[in-house]
Amino acid sequence: MMSKTVLVRDGRGHYVYVLEGRELIHVSEYAIRKLLGRWGDEVCYEVPVDVVAGKALYCFSFSRGGNAFLIKCGIEGFEDGFPKRYEYHDMLERRIGELRGLRFRITSPELRSLLAQFEQVFIPMIEEVQGYEEARGFQVWFMGCERRLESAFRRPDVYYFEFMSLPSDKGRIRSLKVTRRWIYELWILKTLCEAFDVSRFKVHEHEGKPFWWVEQGSDFSTAVGETPLGDLTFWLEFQPSKYAHLAGMFAKRRIPIRPDIVVARGSFERTEAFVSSGRGVELIVECKENPFEEWRKDVEAQIIPYLESFKPRKLIVASLEPVPDGAKRMLEGKGIEVADNVRPGSRGVEVLRELVQRVLRA
Repeated sequence: MMSKTVLVRDGRGHYVYVLEGRELIHVSEYAIRKLLGRWGDEVCYEVPVDVVAGKALYCFSFSRGGNAFLIKCGIEGFEDGFPKRYEYHDMLERRIGELRGLRFRITSPELRSLLAQFEQVFIPMIEEVQGYEEARGFQVWFMGCERRLESAFRRPDVYYFEFMSLPSDKGRIRSLKVTRRWIYELWILKTLCEAFDVSRFKVHEHEGKPFWWVEQGSDFSTAVGETPLGDLTFWLEFQPSKYAHLAGMFAKRRIPIRPDIVVARGSFERTEAFVSSGRGVELIVECKENPFEEWRKDVEAQIIPYLESFKPRKLIVASLEPVPDGAKRMLEGKGIEVADNVRPGSRGVEVLRELVQRVLRA
């Protein structure tokens, strides 16, 4: 006799997992049939009731604004593919205590490695930036579509369940790599500010407390700091104009226009004011959190073009991982300094600070 089945809809910001022991397993692993949903990225699964009877189902859902919700129910609570009867439907962060100790099933060795590195290296980076934030009396503001990044920065425990709720390891890796990139840039920015001996950060217009404005391609600078050199303006993901990122639409090749970190002398709240001032770029720092082989092509496609286009007084590559000696010599031959193994507690941090301080003495 055929077992009774229940339809479970998954996708479009709604992901369903079955709890087995302490492991969360995607509902697709229990399905006997997969069907197309009503929308392009929605999938419907036919799940035998007797296979998951008595087991808790956790449904992770996300609003368009990026807010995360958690629904807990049994298979009997599903109607027309969605949970209609449930134990609770609440904000994910309010239920995080119940999820502690649970982990998602992973098949990718790469994802396992990235997760271990995130806990061992990137969370200490977050903690260092938070300590600097408190010591210097400013706040990090995450603007635009940086909701997951803010979650990783403020609540790494919640962030784990947000990005790992994606059903494929490839999707999880893509999401985690974006977050790693931003965290590394934030931590390197903190390290630069320490090297420049920033005493305090100035208040952006109409705001009562200093803050770092974190948004890709924003018209706002990230921060303005008071230093022994005078005011310095810092940008993360600097973009020289609002529509500069469209330049590649009219060329046959990719045009690099967004250096990771840009530093300029003077106080500039908006990028347009800096560009209009005619002042040059003091320093560009390209942040590389992946192994060298993954960004080797960026040397010709991105790093050298930044040197030629922006003509900074100094360009530094800060790499989390080792950089081969041959690549270092080639970059240094073009006037580009390299600091590798730059991570919390490493000699690489001191090397980076020494390189930055040469800019101060030049």
